[in-house]
Amino acid sequence: MRPIYYWLAPALLLAPGARAQALPLDEHGHVSFYEVVAADSLPAGALYAHAKAWLHRRGYALARADSAAGQLVATNGFGVYDRGYLTKKMHGKVNYQLTLDVKNGRYRLQFNDFAFAYYQEDRTYHLVPTGKTKLLEDPAAPGWQKLWESHRKDAVLAVASLSDELKTAMLAVPKAPVLAQRPRSTDW
Repeated sequence: MRPIYYWLAPALLLAPGARAQALPLDEHGHVSFYEVVAADSLPAGALYAHAKAWLHRRGYALARADSAAGQLVATNGFGVYDRGYLTKKMHGKVNYQLTLDVKNGRYRLQFNDFAFAYYQEDRTYHLVPTGKTKLLEDPAAPGWQKLWESHRKDAVLAVASLSDELKTAMLAVPKAPVLAQRPRSTDW
């Protein structure tokens, strides 16, 4: 009886369902990354200004900016690729929405509404969106399951990277402007 367990355990671990990337889902079953970050001694106005500057630097399209409520809603996307290291070809783009809520001493960031948009070469070999989309929470992709799991994994890594970059930008202290000094003369 014992040898059966030795063969059965590795088979279960190598099953396709065991390799699937578990993405965080909200109460509606959609992929959503949520975090509340403490930013001690920073007022809501400074956090809002830092967040808005970071969104602008990263190229986000602002959908809503409410300074009174301390809320920013923006959309962006990142490319995902389907070939090896040397000959990468863009397979599509994962679009998402980022919501930032700021209060005195803390802020909340939420990445949600993830959708994969297919890209294809046109007749002049430029990559253009096809108009087809696939929600990131869909676990099945018949015919290209391994590539789909790679795209889902890339989404998790991209969100973690963006979240870390945003945390650094939110706590950054702006540098004081350096005033140009006039050259001193010996006769003053």
